Amino acid sequence: MKIIVFSDSHGRLDLMIAAVEEERPDHIFFLGDYERDGRRLVERYPAIPASIVRGNCDCGGGAAELVVELEGVRFLLTHGHLHRAKLGFALLREAGREAGADMVCFGHTHQALNERSGVWLFNPGTIGGPYGQRTSYGVIRAEGGTLWATIKDTGTG
Repeated sequence: MKIIVFSDSHGRLDLMIAAVEEERPDHIFFLGDYERDGRRLVERYPAIPASIVRGNCDCGGGAAELVVELEGVRFLLTHGHLHRAKLGFALLREAGREAGADMVCFGHTHQALNERSGVWLFNPGTIGGPYGQRTSYGVIRAEGGTLWATIKDTGTG
C-alpha cells in the first residue's frame, strides 16, 4: 500500500494535487494546518481513502489525533503541537509508544524528518510553505507489517 503524507498546506492545494497525480497513492494522510485543504483534496479524489487530523491553525471538530492500522502497520497521526514538536521529539515518541504505533506521523515544524530510532518518527515537512520555503511531502509503503518511507522535495513553494 502506498500512502502519501501531507502537512502544513496553508492553502497550497495545487501542490498536493500535483503530488497525488504523480504518486497515485492508495491512501492519504493529512496532518493538519489547513485541515480544509485536506478535506478539499478528499472531495477531488473520493476514491482514495484518507485519514485527516487538525493542526494548531485549524478550528472545528476534526480529530486532533488518530491511530490508523494499514497493512499490519500501526500509525499515530498528529499535527505535533500537542506534543511540543518544535521543542523536541520525546513527547512524540512517548505518545507513539503509548499508542502501540510503529510510526508517528506529524507536522507542525515545517522540517522534514525520517528517523527510525525506537518508534519511527516521520514528518513530511511542509507542502505549503510559506512562500519561498522548501516544500515537500512524504511517501510511505506499508506491506505485510513492513515499512519504507521517503521525503519527496517539490522545490520552493
